Amino acid sequence: MAVKRNLKTRRKGQTGRSIRPTLAGHLDDVKLSGRKRAAAGSRVSDQSPKDLYHHGDLRRALIAAGTAIVERSGVPALTLRAVARRTKVSHNAPYHHFTGKSELLAAVAAAGFDRMLESIAQLAASSRAATALARLTAIGMGYMTFAAQNPSVFRLMFRPELTRPAEHPELLDAEKRAIGTLLETILFAQQTGELPAGDPLPMAAFAWSTVHGLSILHIEQVLRETPLGSQPFEKLAKFIDERIIAALKGA
Repeated sequence: MAVKRNLKTRRKGQTGRSIRPTLAGHLDDVKLSGRKRAAAGSRVSDQSPKDLYHHGDLRRALIAAGTAIVERSGVPALTLRAVARRTKVSHNAPYHHFTGKSELLAAVAAAGFDRMLESIAQLAASSRAATALARLTAIGMGYMTFAAQNPSVFRLMFRPELTRPAEHPELLDAEKRAIGTLLETILFAQQTGELPAGDPLPMAAFAWSTVHGLSILHIEQVLRETPLGSQPFEKLAKFIDERIIAALKGA
């Protein structure tokens, strides 16, 4: 597992120095990498598909159109013809950028992961997350907030039978960036003494599965069918996030 090998390499070099000189540096790295991906055309911007097309970035326009279609009408409505119509190009134009629907789905999902990371970075910045644990809190809240605000894209991000990550390196890389952000933050918290030493992989699995579970229960409207439906999602999300931090501190 590539992530595990990378973690072993990092742990070997932990003695006497940290992975990041400061948490602010870590946040800057996340923002910088997001800007680089945007420049490369792999991130969906706030521009409309039509604006992107007229700026000569058809691939990103098609991804933006695909994202809008998924959010408005669901995954079944997303086809190469549909994104072509939305971006006002010929039906054949998308085939210059995507070999088929699976590749388009993978690109929309990859853009979803990057948008989620950008939302997390913005939340960390707005809340002035000055410690590793504050950053970890922002990751949890950012994850759940993104899911609540983008339910259809969020579902697609975790539908490997549709997106086929093994066949699409762009999506695999986006997934690795997402889990890597969580793992690096846990490692940083261990180095600063905010979390106890130990294997960060089980800690990451615990944190991720907990916020993901609540997110899915919410967007699939399962919570509404139970007494928990009377609780605002934001309140539940904050409680879950706080309990995750408390549990990790006592690990």
